[in-house]
Amino acid sequence: MEGFINKFSSCSVTRVDTKFRFTLIVFEIALILLCFQAINAESHGQQLQGQSAERGSENIVSHSCIHDQIIEERKRPGRQVYSVTPQVYGQSGNSKPLNGKGRALLGISESSLQQKGAKKPIRIFLNYDAVGHSPDRDCRKVGDIVKLGEPPVASLPGTPCNPHGDPPIYGDCWYNCTVDDISGEDKRHRLRKALGQTADWFRGALAVEPVKGNLRLSGYSACGQDGGVQLPHGYVEEGVADADLVLLVTTRPTTGNTLAWAVACERDQWGRAIAGHVNVAPRHLTAEAETLLSATLIHEVMHVLGFDPHAFAHFRDDRKRRRSKVTEQLMDEKLGRMVTRVVLPRVVMHSRHHYGAFSENFTGLELEDGGGRGTSGSHWEKRLLMNEIMTGSVDTRSVVSKMTLALLEDSGWYRANYSMADHLDWGRNQGTDFLTSPCNLWKGAYHCNTTQLSGCTYNREAEGYCPIVSYSGDLPQWARYFPQANKGGQSSLADYCTYFVAYSDGSCTDSNSAREPDRMLGEVRGSRSRCMTSSLVRSGFVRGSVTQGNGCYQHRCVNNSLEVAVDGIWKACPEAGGPVQFPGFNGELICPAYHELCSTGSISVPGQCPSSCDFNGDCVDGKCHCFVGFHGHDCSKRSCPGNCNGQGKCLSNGICQCENGYTGIDCSTAVCDEQCSLHGGVCDNGVCEFRCSDYAGYTCLNSSTLLSSLSVCKNVLGSDSQHCAPSESSILQQLEEVVVMPNYHRLFPGGARKLFNIFGSNYCDAAAKRLACWISIQKCDMDGDNRLRVCHSACQSYNLACGASLDCSDQTLFSSEGEGEGQCTGSGEMKVSWFSRLRSSLFSSNTSSRGMSVKYRQL
Repeated sequence: MEGFINKFSSCSVTRVDTKFRFTLIVFEIALILLCFQAINAESHGQQLQGQSAERGSENIVSHSCIHDQIIEERKRPGRQVYSVTPQVYGQSGNSKPLNGKGRALLGISESSLQQKGAKKPIRIFLNYDAVGHSPDRDCRKVGDIVKLGEPPVASLPGTPCNPHGDPPIYGDCWYNCTVDDISGEDKRHRLRKALGQTADWFRGALAVEPVKGNLRLSGYSACGQDGGVQLPHGYVEEGVADADLVLLVTTRPTTGNTLAWAVACERDQWGRAIAGHVNVAPRHLTAEAETLLSATLIHEVMHVLGFDPHAFAHFRDDRKRRRSKVTEQLMDEKLGRMVTRVVLPRVVMHSRHHYGAFSENFTGLELEDGGGRGTSGSHWEKRLLMNEIMTGSVDTRSVVSKMTLALLEDSGWYRANYSMADHLDWGRNQGTDFLTSPCNLWKGAYHCNTTQLSGCTYNREAEGYCPIVSYSGDLPQWARYFPQANKGGQSSLADYCTYFVAYSDGSCTDSNSAREPDRMLGEVRGSRSRCMTSSLVRSGFVRGSVTQGNGCYQHRCVNNSLEVAVDGIWKACPEAGGPVQFPGFNGELICPAYHELCSTGSISVPGQCPSSCDFNGDCVDGKCHCFVGFHGHDCSKRSCPGNCNGQGKCLSNGICQCENGYTGIDCSTAVCDEQCSLHGGVCDNGVCEFRCSDYAGYTCLNSSTLLSSLSVCKNVLGSDSQHCAPSESSILQQLEEVVVMPNYHRLFPGGARKLFNIFGSNYCDAAAKRLACWISIQKCDMDGDNRLRVCHSACQSYNLACGASLDCSDQTLFSSEGEGEGQCTGSGEMKVSWFSRLRSSLFSSNTSSRGMSVKYRQL
């Protein structure tokens, strides 16, 4: 986390008596050296060069998301995941003047406040100022060599990006710009059009409690990924009018078939994203990719809004308290592997209705666990949702399901408009077994096991084939659906499942892109045609291919009956499906069941509840379990839960209007002073928490497990406590190099170090190292999750030992003065050298308020 600390008084020195003149001159030299080194540290940079063999444009038919890869990169020590910047809403809570870092939130008059908690369509503000303006990351002319990610600087010309290499190199490399990577005026126009349409779509799909006045951002560090984007000064000082979310846009190149990526970089006091970085690769800003780009941008902005494992930690329930459980990871014996499922209430509810899975055996919707580069963990499992927009790959057929909108509503930040959801065919009404069983046990068109026969795709819109691949190595044990361990389906995202995939010319519904219908089989292609199993052939002829057991035939739904036509002759089908014969043809056509093609509503599925619980509760085995605030056998009645707990007024519509200082559906949750989030904390039911888990990849670890990876801090932390540190050992080993030592050098620059050593003082050196360790690796509390800020007394001891003027009142870093040492990290015990005592006695009047700003890294 980037921040600022005040260190050492200003570089002017007060006159003193002559007998101290020599000491004063020496000290002036020290301060000059110190100022010079600190200034140099801020402006120091390295110019890097490199070469790349990246290819030019190609025909991309799908987008591969790399969001999880970005999340992993943001776990590196010293990398900021996001900043917290409090906003003013209708429910101000325990308001006090917000002053911090020289900034204050804009004041809002009480008359402008609407009903508390009321949500309005989300306002997304798009900023294009950074497009084309990063000389080391934007392609300006052919042959430019630019950064992707954070390539190593040790060797030049550097590592070239090579997505086709063995192994492929997608990021942290140097990219060779082609003509397709330059964002000209036409591409910028396409960019603005596509993102404008994306913002409009979300405005219709999501409502949010609107920010009152201007949206304020911190601007303490660059926003986003791959160098990020520096926030405009006006956004920090004045804020952004009429906005609930700011997206900073760039057009930097990408590798492979990744069209774009996006991340959140700032959140409000409730955890909702208020700023994000969206990058769109210029080579994909073409007319041919327009439809795919539209779907891709919706997908990527979903990640910013909350479809992100790191955002899950900040999800709120209806009471506006942190959710105790968003996902559940367990060993699934039927599937034979570990799975992670989303167990949020509305996600589960809408999943039950989509799949017809009302059994108690269904407990949550799976997240992706495969796919390698950037897809695992922050997408729906493709095996179960196939062309849903939040699976790991996006194409022109991708649709937004109710499950995705439900996940965002379950965050507690949004109200979803489910009429904006598309119709998802995959898995519809397939039952609980579809979700809980291996795919080789699926039925019908959802499973195939031979390449010798064609078949119908799952939605009957096309004729298809069964792609079975022989891989060079064995598949995972759980994915071995064939006797041969290396055989499986073509998609690792879909768990190597085998199912019918449409022929490129096999569409039954699109007569323009499909091959000519076979009149000898009685086929017709068009909007009313569907694929059906058939052995029909005109009398006197034989079928040319025994492997083609299907065809495209017209259908219609009349008088509660499914009818199909062959050669212009219509016949009614059995309701449950079955064979039908036609005059002039040998063989038979197998009709689908009526509900497959004719039922517009939900079909009767075992375990369904009355009125679908009015979509205000979860239906399990025929019984409604109502959400908070709803009751009745079908959850159709609304009432104030707990009579608003005596902390609000129950309105006639059954909604609580909470008193000032309380929030949530039942007014049971206390609101923190806004100073909490201003100091880097997160409020949970009136308690200001500084959670270790708020940092991606960090957790509270026993100090004994850390010591073997540490050297500088080994004797500082102690072995009888827990500290907030990276959970991965490889990252932990980099912690001192990447975080601790830079903090140490900022606290004790080289020029000052030499001067202090001349006077025989090791006390400042020891104090700087101790403080650097405590800033970088903070203790955890007794509960094992909250990190404890550095003790105020530890800051004062450092100031005394080094003659510095660190701002100990900065509560983003240091505890309040009244907190005991058991409630914070570090201690105030420190010996002070004669030189520091002399300096303190001479300049005590000048060290309390003035200082120069030095950046540090926390965590």
